[in-house]
Amino acid sequence: MRLDDLARSIGGRLVGDPAVEVSRVAAPGDAGPGDLVVLADPRRLGEVEARATAVILAADAPPTRLPAIRVASVRLALARALRLLAPPRSPAPGIHATSVVAERARLGTDVYLGPYVVVGAGAELGDRVQVHAHSVIEDGVRIGPDSVLHPHVTVRWGCVLGARVILQSGAVIGSDGFGYAQDEARHHIPIPQVGIVVLDDDVEVGANSAVDRATLGATRIGRGTKLDNYVHVGHSVEIGEDVAIAAACFIAGSVRIGHRVLMGGMSGVADHLTIGDDAVVLGDTAVTRDVPAGAIVAGRPARPRMEQRRSAAAALRLPEVLRQLQDLRRRVARLERGS
Repeated sequence: MRLDDLARSIGGRLVGDPAVEVSRVAAPGDAGPGDLVVLADPRRLGEVEARATAVILAADAPPTRLPAIRVASVRLALARALRLLAPPRSPAPGIHATSVVAERARLGTDVYLGPYVVVGAGAELGDRVQVHAHSVIEDGVRIGPDSVLHPHVTVRWGCVLGARVILQSGAVIGSDGFGYAQDEARHHIPIPQVGIVVLDDDVEVGANSAVDRATLGATRIGRGTKLDNYVHVGHSVEIGEDVAIAAACFIAGSVRIGHRVLMGGMSGVADHLTIGDDAVVLGDTAVTRDVPAGAIVAGRPARPRMEQRRSAAAALRLPEVLRQLQDLRRRVARLERGS
């Protein structure tokens, strides 16, 4: 791809020969002729100049002898460049001989079903949907166009996926919510989970993550939201648009999460809480009460970030404070004996 075409496509400013051709995006240490390097650390510029054909740099990075595209956000430029130079591989449309498709299922055009895929009765798959090996789509599921289900995905009965949804391997959508009532003998009596899960357009769910169906109504994940691997979303949760939730987060039932919320890895949210729009939950945080819109919280239990940092700093001083306290007690004891 010509460098000037690439610069226009990613929204950068080209400095250098516009006719230079690049064929792939490479890591700084692996670059060679014809390679483009997206460089976040300008300290590696000398290494890159000895290897690569062109480079993408921040607008304020040092000068370089290579043809360069200067951008406001290197990370965003990387995403756009990879989409152009390394588009995802798509299998040829078709239904593998080992797939099992119910008679009342409806498939759009150019659908791909891999080996041992099962599609239940009344399921509807939109155009260009890909369902890879050993995945199960139960009765009544609806999947929008251009969605991709990687191997060993399960979508349980009645759930709805929008367009361009991506489910990584091992994801389970629509598992039963964890709902039980105790009888007089304290036996756990299952509460039937008769709701569904709705994933809006452009949602991605990571490997081995689970989104539970609602007790009633729907568990909903809004447009453009991304879940990392090993994320659990409990029953009847509602998550807004453009939320990002990192690995090993656990969200209990009936939680409401607003738009553009960011959650760091290994965080948890107790049931029936609300996290407002644009809030940030830092990694390894236990949310035990509502989080206001725009707040940044950390710690166990979650507190405003600066309050948590002050508490952590104070905790580091506890051994010194205890030694000082013991010294003061000894001094007081000597004084009392002397009196």
